[in-house]
Amino acid sequence: MTPVVLRTPRLVLDQPGEGDVESVLEYCQDPTLQRYTTIPVPYGREDAETFLLDLVPRWWEQGTEQTWAIRPADVPDAPLLGVIGVRSHGEVGYWMGAPHRGNGYLGEALEVVIDHWFGAGNERMTWSCLVGNIASARTARRAGFHFLGSGPAKIAHRDGSRPDSWHAELFAGEPREPQPGWPAEVVG
Repeated sequence: MTPVVLRTPRLVLDQPGEGDVESVLEYCQDPTLQRYTTIPVPYGREDAETFLLDLVPRWWEQGTEQTWAIRPADVPDAPLLGVIGVRSHGEVGYWMGAPHRGNGYLGEALEVVIDHWFGAGNERMTWSCLVGNIASARTARRAGFHFLGSGPAKIAHRDGSRPDSWHAELFAGEPREPQPGWPAEVVG
């Protein structure tokens, strides 16, 4: 699969690469990011290089995952703000660097990724996060995902466990507005 570039009024989503090693390395030191993702801990330069120079290109080539860097549009040498990806079975995942949280970038990036996914003829997208990751859940809720409940994580955590996770789904053609049924702490 050939990487595609996606755009919104404020963002460009493109393939992350070598120029993003320092940003990924910095962002992946964040305790919140480490708590709610499956990244290695401790996270070193080799981990960032493996992710950016080996895994992301291989996933695109094999068609197993489409992974984008989230960057500000119309900024020369635009820095990486965060990452969003969707696996071939339709599960979307994302993270935002701590300095860039709270600006609505992730929700905007998720909208264009959803449009791309359904525009390619797919009918369903799923999302999950560890229970307690309120920011991630709020982003999925605002995008229109239906809350399915909690249960074991679909993807093993770094220690091999499958901790309790929230799960949601979205179907093509559904309204992109918050749906009922989410946990109170997410709605709040």
